[in-house]
Amino acid sequence: MSQQLHRGFSLAEMLITVAMVGVLATIGTITTSHVVSKTREQKLYSDVETLNRSVAAYIASGGDLSGAESPEEVLSLMKRKFANASRLPGLGGSKIDERLSFTYQTAEEAARGGLRAYWRAGSQRFVLVESGAGGGIKGFVLSDSAPALPAAGPETEGPESKTPFLYAGESTWVWDYTDAVAPVLSGPSDIPVGEIPDSSPPPAALPAAPPASPTTLLAPPGFSLATGAYPITSFDLPLSLHNPNPVGSSDLYYSVNFGNWLLYTSSIRVAPGSVVAAQAIATSSLYRNSPRADQNYTALPVGLLPPVITPSRPKFGLFVDRELTVTLTDVNSTSISRLEYRIGDGPWRSYSGPFTLNRDSHPSGAFVQARAMPVDPNYLASTATLRTLGVEVASITGTVAGSFSNPIGENNMITSLLPGGVSNHFAWGRDYLLPGEKLASGVLLESLKQSSLEFAGSSFNGITSDERFELGGLTYYNGTIISGTGANTVSFSTDLTFLMNGVSQKASFAFDFELINVVNQNDLNNPWADADYVRLANPVASQILDFNGIQYRFQLEFGNSTPNGISLFDEFHVLEGHSATTKVYGTLVEIGQLSFNR
Repeated sequence: MSQQLHRGFSLAEMLITVAMVGVLATIGTITTSHVVSKTREQKLYSDVETLNRSVAAYIASGGDLSGAESPEEVLSLMKRKFANASRLPGLGGSKIDERLSFTYQTAEEAARGGLRAYWRAGSQRFVLVESGAGGGIKGFVLSDSAPALPAAGPETEGPESKTPFLYAGESTWVWDYTDAVAPVLSGPSDIPVGEIPDSSPPPAALPAAPPASPTTLLAPPGFSLATGAYPITSFDLPLSLHNPNPVGSSDLYYSVNFGNWLLYTSSIRVAPGSVVAAQAIATSSLYRNSPRADQNYTALPVGLLPPVITPSRPKFGLFVDRELTVTLTDVNSTSISRLEYRIGDGPWRSYSGPFTLNRDSHPSGAFVQARAMPVDPNYLASTATLRTLGVEVASITGTVAGSFSNPIGENNMITSLLPGGVSNHFAWGRDYLLPGEKLASGVLLESLKQSSLEFAGSSFNGITSDERFELGGLTYYNGTIISGTGANTVSFSTDLTFLMNGVSQKASFAFDFELINVVNQNDLNNPWADADYVRLANPVASQILDFNGIQYRFQLEFGNSTPNGISLFDEFHVLEGHSATTKVYGTLVEIGQLSFNR
């Protein structure tokens, strides 16, 4: 015998189920609310578009809404049936359903934002906006309770008082007319009284009148310019209308942007974004009015012309005219563009007038860019105008001399320089034995020889600032000396005679050479381990050269070396017991004009 078990929901399962149902209900509510809101907005878009077409038809038929300031006035006028509607070339009946009315937003709905409609009296159109002062129209409805308005009576100003053309209402002519009253002659008139016999033969019987022929439909006017987009620079467009119908059959009328109809007499100037309507109106009962023709004329954006960059000088001067003034010229109208500029890859700045640039801030020259930016949406930004402002190059000629002085070393230091002495040759260390001294193992007496430095200056011609030029050659002999007799540092002075752009100057720049004497390992497999070397304590001279009011800084460096030596910019290594020469280079770096505020 089997036993069935029936299991119910636990408390936890019940809570989860209720929570899921709540979430699904919330999602459904939000989705439904969103769909309803979008549907209302789409209906409002459609209703306003339809109503604006009715406004255009009302105006085209001779109606006048220029005095209507509120939506109620607009609907009231457009529901009227025009008096003598059959005499109008256009539509004479009500332009909208007489049941049409609308509902306004409440103050709370207006404050929340959202799509609403307003009547714009200036442009004679209904517009849609997201916000506005007071509550707008939130919807249009058809209500049977809306009263229908009667047709305009004789005392009411109807469209026939505005339209430029009105068919006849009383006579069989195209238009009404009244014969002038015959003048009454003064004085009596004697008229003979009596019967005069009729001797003429009886007239022949007249043929029956032919049936009236149907009227001819007029052709619509022709436009000198096809509908479409034109460059903004072509506006205002000169538009002409052509009447393709027989002479005397019709007059041409036109309307711009759904405004009042005007008799065409000469060329029309058309602004960007205009809609031009035209129609041939019959002036003879043999013809019927042509269909209406509409053409749109939109603008194609056009690129602005780039500006002109005009500096006060083509380049920065060296000693004079170190400041330039830059002027930008906008070749476009200021009503459609404004100018921007930038220096190098800096930020773009609005141009408000000439600006200055200084060589101190741009020692290598300046790169100026300028462009025209549109303030009219029918134009595009121009390409950038580029202008490079160079610098007047310094042409430097001169000679170099170098000398050593002020050696510092170990307690038993021996040098070739006497105290206070200066020479282009400097030797240091003891290369002989004192009584009782012995050489280190492996060192021969004949290998002892002083280390030395010697500088040979040279001349230079036509160099520029910031250009490296050769000062001369430094020869270093790495000798073997008795320990404790060497030098550790020595001062090196370069004496230069300059001629720069016709201005002469002399200067002396001091540097410290560190003399690094390594302990010899005498390893035949690694001779560079015993290589002593000279090192520049600071490659930049502490002295600043003032050249006719312009300051320069002098830099020193080692260059190419002969065999047995290696140069590393600020170090010069030479193998033990060998001699090598390296080139010494200098550079004059322009700092700028002399300033006491530095």
